[in-house]
Amino acid sequence: MNLRALVVTSALAGTTLFFGCGKNNLGGGYDGDGGPPTDGGSGDKCTASTDCAPGLTCNTSNGKCEDTPCTTNNDCDRGSYCTPGGVCQGNDTGGTCAGDQNCKDGETCIGGFCGCDGDQFTAQGVPPNVLIVLDRSGSMGDPVTSGGPSKWSIATSALTTLLGNYGDKVNWGLVLYEGGSKCAPGTVLVDTGAMTSGAINTALSNNNPGGRTPIGDTLDGLVGYSGLANTTRENYILLLTDGSETCNGDGETAVTTLINQTPSVKTFVVGFGGGVDATSLNNMAQNGGTALAGGPPYYYQADNAASLATAFDNIGSTVLSCTYDLSGNPGADDLFVYFDSVDVTRDPTHMSGWDYDPANNQVTFYGADCDELKAGTVTDLVIVGGCPIVVN
Repeated sequence: MNLRALVVTSALAGTTLFFGCGKNNLGGGYDGDGGPPTDGGSGDKCTASTDCAPGLTCNTSNGKCEDTPCTTNNDCDRGSYCTPGGVCQGNDTGGTCAGDQNCKDGETCIGGFCGCDGDQFTAQGVPPNVLIVLDRSGSMGDPVTSGGPSKWSIATSALTTLLGNYGDKVNWGLVLYEGGSKCAPGTVLVDTGAMTSGAINTALSNNNPGGRTPIGDTLDGLVGYSGLANTTRENYILLLTDGSETCNGDGETAVTTLINQTPSVKTFVVGFGGGVDATSLNNMAQNGGTALAGGPPYYYQADNAASLATAFDNIGSTVLSCTYDLSGNPGADDLFVYFDSVDVTRDPTHMSGWDYDPANNQVTFYGADCDELKAGTVTDLVIVGGCPIVVN
């Protein structure tokens, strides 16, 4: 998504249309006869363009205010914009603009529209933490189909693609299980963090299948893990296995403990190949808070390279953040949000729309509005503090 997010908080006193908007001050024109000043309208006498209303220019050859021709808003100034007819015309609150020069006095160009003058802040998306927990048991060295590449080769290739697609949007980490000895729980090879794709790909290339499948004990060892303990963002585990528990652990209970801890950690479950314990994986997906609609199966079942890649991509798009950090603190009661110039309603019930968390100074989107952000259908995200934008 290429989102341009602006957050503006009002710095001025209130007026009629906006909280915090300044009033337009056009000044008076010149009548050329020493009489009362005119309004600087078309045909009024002038000695300079400052004697004319916004959108008009003083023609010094005849001393009259005349229309200013234009192609874009950049051709207009002094509180005017370019009309479809190709002339500059006086602007108003909510009018289009290319810069502050197109807005009337006391207003600023905010996301392409004239609005309140104020301080500008940025809104930065908050990447979720996702820890990849990958089965490297001996059976991962077997092919999915006779004569084909190994499950390990397919899985690591699919993970490389996943990291390439979402590496800058998610804080990834990596665990391989089993660990260094028989039935040893998996160990964290790469802690969750920003821009870890290279480190994860290196770790994958430096390891090979071998050992048993301690799913339960590996997940138990991640309870309270610091890399999934950030309360300001979502925290997830992405578990892949090609088999069933072989070390007497209890993965179903472990994912329940993880989702019930603070902060909560949800677990995505991917079964690869025909040797999985479908009953256990269904229960883990349900207990872990990621059960697929319409199941069973409630987990992601992949039987070849294409279906595994699809599963990973679905998970990648699902975990994308709908939370944004604000660089300033505009206050919850003065926030207004727009998707491509359309007002988005605040919804404290979190069924749709957005809500503001003053403790973390974050705006989070929910429901269909969150889905729009994840799908990349929103071009301009504008968050305004202090006053609404009147969008034409």
